[in-house]
Amino acid sequence: MSYRDLDPTDAQKELAADPTLRILDVRTLPEHQSHRLPGAALVPVQELALRLGELDKNANWLVHCEHGVRSRTACDILAKAGFAKLANLRGGIAQWASCGLPFVRGAGGR
Repeated sequence: MSYRDLDPTDAQKELAADPTLRILDVRTLPEHQSHRLPGAALVPVQELALRLGELDKNANWLVHCEHGVRSRTACDILAKAGFAKLANLRGGIAQWASCGLPFVRGAGGR
């Protein structure tokens, strides 16, 4: 595995400690608009391979989806493309929310 798996509590600690950590949401636009992590960039996993140029390979990324399956696939795609600083949010935003951690609800842009 060429990325780290973080549980929601550890991910939140890293986000608080590292203001340069970026969040990548690999779900669909309707899912993202319904609920999301603050500041997350949206690139659906189905489009990721074609949109790699939009993302900074040198950045530190926390990748998430709804339950942690698509984000693992996304981390594999990113790692193969040369992204080295990757973490997968284990259990996705569903697990994040079940831990009582903050997220945004309602319509919003990318």
